[in-house]
Amino acid sequence: MATNLDQVLARAISPSQVRADGPLTSPRSFGVYVLPAKHGSSRRYRFGNHPVRQRELEAEFGQAHLLHLFRSRQDAVTVAAMLNDLKA
Repeated sequence: MATNLDQVLARAISPSQVRADGPLTSPRSFGVYVLPAKHGSSRRYRFGNHPVRQRELEAEFGQAHLLHLFRSRQDAVTVAAMLNDLKA
């Protein structure tokens, strides 16, 4: 699994590669976020449209840190799922 995770992570982009475009970014980007350990959910890693999803998670859980940023939503979905599976 680590190899597959490494392959997907190799497609991550730097936040400096996108610019603000209204509430989203241009080009469109998708983040993988980690929630604080104390929140107690079985899914500590979440994903969504960047930066809107990060703001939603911060409002709900108090904080959420961007771990990885992708141009592909599917890459963000995959990484969040794999990280949640590793945690279990």
